[in-house]
Amino acid sequence: MDTTISLKGAGKKYRIFTRPTDRLKELLNPKGKKYHHEFWALRNITFDVPMGEAIGLLGRNGSGKSTLLQLICGILRLTEGTIETRGRISALLELGAGFNPDFTGRANVLMNGAIMGYTMEEMEDKMHSIIEYADIGDFIDQPMKIYSTGMYVRLAFACAVNVKPEILIIDEALSVGDIFFQQKSFNTIREIIQSGTTCVFVSHDMEALRSLCDRAILLENGEITFIGSPIEAINIYSHTVKKASVFIPPAVYHAPLTLPCSSDAHDASNGLMSPEDILAHNILNENTRSYGTGAMTILGVRVLNKDGYDTFHAEMMETLSFYALIQANEPIYDTIVIVSLFDRIGTFVFGGGNKEVRHVIADMSPGQRLVVKIDITFSVKPEEFLFGLAAKGAIYKGAETINSHDRIDMLGPIVVTYSKPTSQIPFHGIARLPFEVKHFLVNGTAPVNEHDNVSPAQTIS
Repeated sequence: MDTTISLKGAGKKYRIFTRPTDRLKELLNPKGKKYHHEFWALRNITFDVPMGEAIGLLGRNGSGKSTLLQLICGILRLTEGTIETRGRISALLELGAGFNPDFTGRANVLMNGAIMGYTMEEMEDKMHSIIEYADIGDFIDQPMKIYSTGMYVRLAFACAVNVKPEILIIDEALSVGDIFFQQKSFNTIREIIQSGTTCVFVSHDMEALRSLCDRAILLENGEITFIGSPIEAINIYSHTVKKASVFIPPAVYHAPLTLPCSSDAHDASNGLMSPEDILAHNILNENTRSYGTGAMTILGVRVLNKDGYDTFHAEMMETLSFYALIQANEPIYDTIVIVSLFDRIGTFVFGGGNKEVRHVIADMSPGQRLVVKIDITFSVKPEEFLFGLAAKGAIYKGAETINSHDRIDMLGPIVVTYSKPTSQIPFHGIARLPFEVKHFLVNGTAPVNEHDNVSPAQTIS
């Protein structure tokens, strides 16, 4: 396989002066006296990256990750060793790097393309896709000094990925921005890697590295201490920095929307909410995008907690109720309604609906409406999750093919938190699996009753 990045014995040395005047003293000293001490930011760096591989860089702050990326990009000069790269490099390093804040976003896109070797005509051809991806609206023609941090990153990332580079380099930039942009960005990176682009990725986000990278490099004090599986690298890194295994959620979250249900919210059949109440606080709007054959339409969605309040917030192990109002536009058989959850890097976390719990929905005629309630217990780690809904069904009786008639993605986000003492956390890791504990003391004590210390399986019905 062709190698796109090759480093052999690469090193970068800096001269550190105690005082600014020492630099002048050393320059003018006739005997060549040194007033500095040497600091090696990187040394003895040797590795190859084949074409189409995604490689992650791990290490504590100051370990040399950003310096290594700048050497690969050619921003810094090597002190020793060699670096060879093959192909055009697109880099997303520190926020706003390469952008002039006094220029408009459009002018900066053109300037960025010129730096990468593209002609004005080539960049004009790419301009529409870059503007559409960045999604910053009319601000594209405003000076970038008035941009928010998120807008800076959106435009910078759009430039980096839409110029079709052979090598893509990203340094922590995707930690900025909301969950919608982060998920969109990670999905784009996956597509770029699958198309054969080499990616070098730096992040303190362990899940992102594990999900995106084929290999990982662990740096410590400017030297490579491990090259290999991302999971092994993460385990070594976590042990090195002595990270706690329990996720502690941020102290501040946006307060959830807490609008109470109307008094007749549950007077419909089976105690479910009426269509009017679903539409009264519908989270869908005219800008909501949907996909499907059009034989069914999701008209409204609401999310409520156990107290009947509209919210996108749940504590660990708390249950939220997802209501959907769906209309059949054609005869529908074997109806299936599904709720799906995705984390912020787009990993499919959960998908389930009436089919999984063997709940049969009667056949629907054109114009008929359906109210569905799906209760989900969030037995997952504290994090943000986007959710989606899908309405599926057969278009004739006994059909083997089930079509997706309407699907809505990227709703939310649902924010899962844990506010109790960490000593009471119900599980460690990504999700809670059904488990039980038994024991007996070897000195002859009778076995403990199996129900005395059991964690029951969580079920959805």
